[in-house]
Amino acid sequence: MSEQAGYRAVITADMVNSTHFSNEDTGKWLKGLTTVLSKSHHFQWLLAPEIYRGDSFQGVLKDPRDALHVAVLSRAIMKSFAVQSDLRVAIGIGKTDLITDRAGTSDGEAFRLSGHLADHIRQQKARIGIALPYDSEPLNAVLGLLEILIENWTVAQSEVVAALIQKQTIKQIAESFFISQPAVSQRVAAANWWALENFLSSFPEYLTHYTNLKNNA
Repeated sequence: MSEQAGYRAVITADMVNSTHFSNEDTGKWLKGLTTVLSKSHHFQWLLAPEIYRGDSFQGVLKDPRDALHVAVLSRAIMKSFAVQSDLRVAIGIGKTDLITDRAGTSDGEAFRLSGHLADHIRQQKARIGIALPYDSEPLNAVLGLLEILIENWTVAQSEVVAALIQKQTIKQIAESFFISQPAVSQRVAAANWWALENFLSSFPEYLTHYTNLKNNA
């Protein structure tokens, strides 16, 4: 899958347990999260993430291969705010027919796939899902394994994972959170970062291989 093929990734995310927190907190957290995503030089946005409905956001990535990085980073940041805070992230990968200045008024296959998945993701255990124009169950089966890693992260572990995804070093993280480097390393190990890092690095190739097989079938 390449950008030239015309595929985009629509990210639709909504907060889990938002009723447990004040509107002030959810608004502040989502604003902080979407700001990090929008300003990150690691992602290229066709439409930057935009908050809607008070507890959700949606954005459009130019390159679908970045979608899982965005999804995991978003959840790590949200889980770093409070014990019960989390996100459901519905990734729709496909064509986009109409791109306006806002995701909410744009349209196309990728938007419809992401929206439909967002409506049904509560029925599955994994809080990150991927919808493609064809059967994507093999991909979502792998995401079920990923959920086992993410669901048990503590607030402290989530903070460290979010920093690692943004390419910060152990030393930088220690200085940022005013803790020792061994303490950071302990959180890295407890979060099973080694497994997540391997999965994130291999996902772009896996997605490309998977979609090429489907397109050539």
